[in-house]
Amino acid sequence: MLFFYACTSGSKPSPITPIPFTKKTAMTPLEETLLSAGLITDYEIWEFLRKNPHESDVLETLGYPDSIWIDENSDFRILYYFVPDIQDYNSVEVDQRTGLVLGFEWD
Repeated sequence: MLFFYACTSGSKPSPITPIPFTKKTAMTPLEETLLSAGLITDYEIWEFLRKNPHESDVLETLGYPDSIWIDENSDFRILYYFVPDIQDYNSVEVDQRTGLVLGFEWD
């Protein structure tokens, strides 16, 4: 019986890092960030994300995302940031277990 239970209960452990707030769900807005203050260029953001920072550093630098998508296996989540100048979203992919940036698309 124990063998069958062990084989059938293949559920994944829950994510280690909690899901961050979005701009709509945050009770209080973040203090001004480098992005909101206009103190960081798109190229500097690209260089920052290329180093695979922790999600907390991303939130500190870019602020809360506009929306979050979590994949069906809960392996990663994508933070979406709306850019009014180009009327499109930039995205940052974060590992659910480590909280590190896995990839990004920043125009």
